[in-house]
Amino acid sequence: MKFGTNLYKFIHYGDDIAGLREFVQTSETLGYHHVRVLDHVVGIVAEKHGGTWKYHSKTTLREIFTLLGYLAAITQRIRLVAAVVVLPMRPTALVAKQAAEVDILSGGRMTLGVGVGYSTVEFEALGASYADRGRRMEEQIDVLRALWTQDCVNYRGTWHTLRDVALAPLPVQRPIPVWFGLGSEARPIPPDPVLRRIGRLGDGWLPLFQPGDAAQAAIATVHAAAREAGRDPAGITMELNLAVADKSRAQLVDEIRRMQDFGAKQVNVHFPATSARDEIEGLQRFRDVMDAF
Repeated sequence: MKFGTNLYKFIHYGDDIAGLREFVQTSETLGYHHVRVLDHVVGIVAEKHGGTWKYHSKTTLREIFTLLGYLAAITQRIRLVAAVVVLPMRPTALVAKQAAEVDILSGGRMTLGVGVGYSTVEFEALGASYADRGRRMEEQIDVLRALWTQDCVNYRGTWHTLRDVALAPLPVQRPIPVWFGLGSEARPIPPDPVLRRIGRLGDGWLPLFQPGDAAQAAIATVHAAAREAGRDPAGITMELNLAVADKSRAQLVDEIRRMQDFGAKQVNVHFPATSARDEIEGLQRFRDVMDAF
């Protein structure tokens, strides 16, 4: 079992770069496999748009590829996971270039997590179409992989035309792994078309569900789509989320073993924290649980 962590709560900790840096370097020192970084370009001014927004103009939303490049320079082993880039609101060739550069700077430690996004306001701000984002993202992944692996790319699709172009330099990983983020806290089981997309195209996925009958059915849909596409479902890695909260070591070990039996190969650990210092102390305490695996 591989264990990772994330910078998700750091958006609430303000401009604490020193704490962020210490957290990531401590994760590496303690043997965590990867760290996740989230992506939003603009925050919603909540009082102007109404409703409840998890990521808004009062949260510290760092530019994802710039941050990943910084983390590449201050680490040596830990994998760097974009989780997730809202791919359809970004130019595909530019994402290919940015991800390739992070992969080169990190010595081949980049994982590109992608998702379709949910904020029409953010899509509008970036001048991107929202309605066709799912189908467009599938084509984007084809283009990304072509740009990461070929010395000369020619591609004509519904949304992309590339004529005799290439990235220089190419990434270390050819191609960079593409993982899918999907679902929401309110609806952790996504629709079948989303699940089938993972089976056809994904190297891994980051579902929000926990082990159970509905989740088992979702996994079966992913695996069936993989087989239909001529792919081995065993090659699609699933990572589940673990909330540490106030659980005992025995409870955490038992929960992780259930995830492992359910097919998860990786676990992303979330600590109860209100500051970078809390997060770092959570890393240190959880290290004892990791020793059981």
